[in-house]
Amino acid sequence: MSRVRGIRKRQKPAKSAHIRRKNLLLDQSKIDRARRIFHVSTETEAIHRALDAVVDLEAFQRELDKGFDALIGAGGFTDRFNATACRGPVRYR
Repeated sequence: MSRVRGIRKRQKPAKSAHIRRKNLLLDQSKIDRARRIFHVSTETEAIHRALDAVVDLEAFQRELDKGFDALIGAGGFTDRFNATACRGPVRYR
């Protein structure tokens, strides 16, 4: 494998990726759990995938927010799962 700045090159990074070396203190049990969840062999790949999942989650949340805003703008909806269910459903407008 070729060596790039003292690091073995495994994959060609995406053109838009800006890979930088970081020195971080991280919880090893969380890294191990991420490796199991994502079924990867390296800690670096587990961290990359976990960060990608956070970005995807944020984009999903933005889409949900837009959908709820459109729904509320169209007349609202009834929240049947509200914690105050003993008082009946809450109507949002």
